[in-house]
Amino acid sequence: MKSLKQYLVEHICRYCELNMPQISQDEVSEDLDEFVERIFAPESLGGLKQVIRLIVRVRNISFHSAQSIMKELHLATYIFDALHKYSFDIEDRYISNEYHRTKYQKGWCSEYPFYVVLLKSYEYNLTIKSCELFATFINHYYSVLDTLRDKDLARESSTREEDACSNFRLFMRTNVAELNFVRETIPNTSGDSPTAIAHQLDQYLTSKETWPYLPHKNYLRTLCHFFSNDWKPAKHITRRRLAIDRVPKRYADPIAIPIVGAHDDIFALIPDEPLIPNSEGLNDDDQYAAQIFVINNRDVDTKRDKTELLDTAIPFNKHVQKRTAIDVTASVRRSHNMGIQNTQLLMPEELSFLIEKLILMGHQPANREMVIVIWLMLLLSKSVEEIQSLVVFTDLSRKQQGLYIDELGQAWWFFYVSHSAKAKLDNEGLREVKEEVFTPCPEFLQKLIVANREAQLTGPILKEKDSKIITSSVVRKLKKLSERHASGRVSVRRLVNFVSYYLNSTDVIDPIFIDYSYAVHMYTTRVARSYANVSDHFRTEQLAKLWQNVEQDIQRYTGKRLPISLFEIHHFDQADPFIGSSFTPTNDAISTLINSLTKRVLASIPGFHHRLLDMIEYHNAFTAYTAWMLLFGTGYRAAWNPLPTFALFLPSLNLMGISDKDDSDFSHSRIVAVPNILVSQLKEYKRHLGCLRSLLRVLLPKLCSTIDNIVDVEQNVLSFNHSQATQWYKVIRNSRKEQGPFFFFNRQGNSVVATNLSPSELVNYCKNEIKLPANAGRHWLKSHLLKKNICPELINFQMGHWQAGEVPLGHYSALSHVEAINEMVPVLDELFEEVGWKSLKSVIS
Repeated sequence: MKSLKQYLVEHICRYCELNMPQISQDEVSEDLDEFVERIFAPESLGGLKQVIRLIVRVRNISFHSAQSIMKELHLATYIFDALHKYSFDIEDRYISNEYHRTKYQKGWCSEYPFYVVLLKSYEYNLTIKSCELFATFINHYYSVLDTLRDKDLARESSTREEDACSNFRLFMRTNVAELNFVRETIPNTSGDSPTAIAHQLDQYLTSKETWPYLPHKNYLRTLCHFFSNDWKPAKHITRRRLAIDRVPKRYADPIAIPIVGAHDDIFALIPDEPLIPNSEGLNDDDQYAAQIFVINNRDVDTKRDKTELLDTAIPFNKHVQKRTAIDVTASVRRSHNMGIQNTQLLMPEELSFLIEKLILMGHQPANREMVIVIWLMLLLSKSVEEIQSLVVFTDLSRKQQGLYIDELGQAWWFFYVSHSAKAKLDNEGLREVKEEVFTPCPEFLQKLIVANREAQLTGPILKEKDSKIITSSVVRKLKKLSERHASGRVSVRRLVNFVSYYLNSTDVIDPIFIDYSYAVHMYTTRVARSYANVSDHFRTEQLAKLWQNVEQDIQRYTGKRLPISLFEIHHFDQADPFIGSSFTPTNDAISTLINSLTKRVLASIPGFHHRLLDMIEYHNAFTAYTAWMLLFGTGYRAAWNPLPTFALFLPSLNLMGISDKDDSDFSHSRIVAVPNILVSQLKEYKRHLGCLRSLLRVLLPKLCSTIDNIVDVEQNVLSFNHSQATQWYKVIRNSRKEQGPFFFFNRQGNSVVATNLSPSELVNYCKNEIKLPANAGRHWLKSHLLKKNICPELINFQMGHWQAGEVPLGHYSALSHVEAINEMVPVLDELFEEVGWKSLKSVIS
């Protein structure tokens, strides 16, 4: 049985064969061994994936900190690229789970304390300062390792290495105001020495009052000893403890995200992320249905104190419970049906007034930084805490998220776009994507930021380090401006969410372009971002379209143009790279797939005598062609048994019912538009099955009886009442066990069996010609619908990407499915024609 390390070496070697053929297998083994030994990883290498994710998370915030960490960990760049850019898939489920492990085993905290720090890094609160502190911690750890492991300095129950690592781990993950402030201010500069950091921590400890919760203070005290390396032998003190722990139990807080447009105290509940992303292009966010449940009256930004007693006020009156549920549901529905006149959206009058005041205040040095914060809230949809993490830089070798000013003096916003699901090394014909995104910054805003930086151009955009001071000054200024203005109240929330509200109200562009451009993970793009792949130039044009619409709204109100431009089109890379999903195939790759599938069908046409083996081969080829067309035309996920019954296909209306991801209430069953070519092909496939059962009736009577039920299903279901139809649907939807229309014939000894089509069988059917992910059709369809400028609501309708409160099949939905399908079908027909899908006639029908 191979170990995880052997699988890793094979994967890295395959990467080197494609990209760096000069690196031999022996060199790969040596570099990997050096890295593993350097991080003191356990023999199983459990959780090694988290170390790679650590580098990615730090790199997205502070590039030079990530480079420093990679250097200290002796992690070769090509090993990082192989494990980050491509999916590392292992058939052995146990080893795969071990690689993606997120929890440490018993004894690891004492045996591998430093490795546990790296393993649990996904829990840390990372900012620019905390990334720099993390990099300094790792560097200093190796320099004082002998002292940390000195037995004479150890405590009775732990070594100093354990103390330093466990305290740093808890310090990085604990979310309390005092520690958040420390992580945002220390170190003063990225070049601070460990001694200087220890002095800063000590100054902070002595200048503050005693904290109410003492262990939080002890985290910093231990880190002071670590950075100053002044450990002393421990004093052993015996303490008496109560026999019974009277502290209330502390349970994990639910994972909740805000619903844009709903009340502040309403959040959508989402399940925890699964351990391993799907390898076929199904992002981890899309492996479960987007929940329609919400949590009301819960502050998810603050952790509940351990000593806090739970509120026992529970409404036992069923009428009160029902009324509360209706109020919450109504609020969620309203948030997704926002109009341009909604009071939460900044009106053209308010925007005109605000922009006029910001221009005037920008000329005053005392107000310049506050003006910059307000502009960034409006244009980038960033909160004060997020703005604090932005920097100005001029050297691409030390890039960080923020503003890049090139040699010509042009300014570009720089952010990363990355997905947890990655393409495999053996996938072919997929678009190459870039993770780095540069977006032009308006000239007026660049001048403000440069003027605010004064002599020192590079560094954090904001000089003030305390987010509370910045927020309070912005709130006061906005309140003062609002009081002078007759209508409305300009608030921080309305500024930060302006773009979300505007897009929700107008559907000018898809929110994914804001998500990709400024690393704004909106509630509405949580799942949809996994499938979008767009060109960089088209992304920039869409942003220009958005702000041009905003400017036109203001101009229609004021009667004159704005004195400044909110967005200016410039292209950073003239080559026009692609951004987003790494599973989107090129049109050439799709043409190759279509040609290979067509050739297989033509080559397997049975002879005059229709031998059984020839019939099996022809049916499998015809099924594969039709199934691939179905996935590309409908946006089906990579599911077993796609289209479980012909009863869900209505050719007269060009629609199909899909349930490729669902829950017990069918909240994500959906209706999609079907292109005319696919309609013709599915009709032909149904005739093909009807003739196939006639030819095989004598040889395979039992199987043909099953095909009878598949072909003649409409006659059976039309007589069902509501309860019978519900029970029938529960059985057939997305089922591996129930026989569906799409099946392959397989030989088992002297007999022939029919098995439902699986994603892996579909992928492997034409692997000699081209190997695309089973989910490639879904990624292709989403990306090209974006390119065709289809309304975002219709794209989400086709893809099934609706969120809490959005149920197009609900009785309260105002969406007309017939109108939506009539608008989608011509676009789908055009896309099919571009890549060459054609309806094939079965020779036996």
